[in-house]
Amino acid sequence: MITQTDIANMIIAENGTPTMGNIIKEIVEENDTSVMDEGVKYFKNDNDIKDRKIYYYDNGTKVVDNAAINNRIPHNWHKLLVKQKMGYLVGKPITFSDKQATEDGEGNQASPNEKFVNEINEILDESFDDAMNELVKGSSNKGVEWLHVYIDENGEFKYTIIDARQVIPIWETQKQEEVDAVIRYYIMTVNGEERVRAEYWTKEDVRYYLEDSSGGLIPDTLTVEENEQSHFYRVKTIGNEKITNGEGWGMVPFIPFKNNEELLPDLNDYKELVDEYDKNRSDLANNLEEIQDALFVLKNYAGQDLKEFQRNLRYYRALKVDGDGDVKTITLDIPIKAKKEHTDRLAEDIFMFSQGVNVKTDKFGNSPSGVALQFLYAQLDLKCDTVERKHKKSIRKLLEFIAEYFRIVDNIDYDHNVIKITFNRSMITNEAEKVESAKNSKGVISDETIAANHPWVDDPQEEIARLEDQRSMGDAFSSRLEEELGEEVEL
Repeated sequence: MITQTDIANMIIAENGTPTMGNIIKEIVEENDTSVMDEGVKYFKNDNDIKDRKIYYYDNGTKVVDNAAINNRIPHNWHKLLVKQKMGYLVGKPITFSDKQATEDGEGNQASPNEKFVNEINEILDESFDDAMNELVKGSSNKGVEWLHVYIDENGEFKYTIIDARQVIPIWETQKQEEVDAVIRYYIMTVNGEERVRAEYWTKEDVRYYLEDSSGGLIPDTLTVEENEQSHFYRVKTIGNEKITNGEGWGMVPFIPFKNNEELLPDLNDYKELVDEYDKNRSDLANNLEEIQDALFVLKNYAGQDLKEFQRNLRYYRALKVDGDGDVKTITLDIPIKAKKEHTDRLAEDIFMFSQGVNVKTDKFGNSPSGVALQFLYAQLDLKCDTVERKHKKSIRKLLEFIAEYFRIVDNIDYDHNVIKITFNRSMITNEAEKVESAKNSKGVISDETIAANHPWVDDPQEEIARLEDQRSMGDAFSSRLEEELGEEVEL
């Protein structure tokens, strides 16, 4: 973790005359992404078992045994658990609504911030649902993932995900809550050569640096016209003249989506268990292959040598022995039951310490009640509570950027704090119980709350709109009947 205090100390260490390129180079060289790399590797099923070697000792020297049977079977537990978490937390779209919305006398929702909610839903459309899945996946693999916001050349608000392994945040304080600056670095090809390129983002501008022939970082004058630029540019017309002005957000346009307070990946909790599971299953596969190759014990064999013995056995399926000669075999006795119990316990431990859901469990029967299902999902619920809390803060920051965008572009002041952010979790439910509960809640809580918790509803706001249309059609139909029949009609 790096703060502004660390930057100040580095400047002092440089005798007060450092170049920013030197400081950035030192920070980049000391940045350790090995934990992040490990999470990404295991998500791709590239587990440590795939690098396993088997050794033997030759006159006291440890030597790789290339002839030994060496099954290396990875099991993609990490991807299974991360995908389970993604599906549960953001499998359904996140919804945005007005905290200040109130219900009128006819059961309709009156929202004073309806326009801002609509603007948000237009910007954060289906693409944002996909982005949230990637952000949850990235933060689960690396401990944190980053979202970069910008205004494109057409003046539109845009965002893109940046790999956390390319981002080094400079925090305002040790609490790691507010980002004061960001260093982003990556490899790019310049004149046929691969070089490190670094971007230094502050609250007002961005500066570009490029690796030179000596390995240092100097201001980039090869790939950009100006190595120091504003966050975005706007064209203003003053009289008959068009002037391009560079502006800044007043905030660093990078938003961290944290997995937890320690910025640790999920794999940190169960990697050794997965490695042990891989090792035991691979060893069992080795044993099963080895059992096919019986060890022969020869007594008074009449042949000349072992090569002749192997040839006779292979081609003639028969052996010739003299006198009291004999041939016996020794086979490996594999403790299958013990190995199965060990791997089964490892599987249970992986689910326990990863806080995942073991859907194969038979403890709850074929049709568990809602209470039993809640118990089954309890650990995953606790894990997702932390992620949801962290990601809500990040989305709130994104809404702040959107509000600032409309202030800059349209001179409209929106309050990003009035927006309610709702994660709609996906859980296997006892549908009949939930439908009955929704039915019994009519008149006790609002229709929007009932719709949000109904198992058949994906978009509560859309469902409320459909109900309103249905009521309007019903009222219109009742009015027509009353006119034709000349009496009051109740539908």
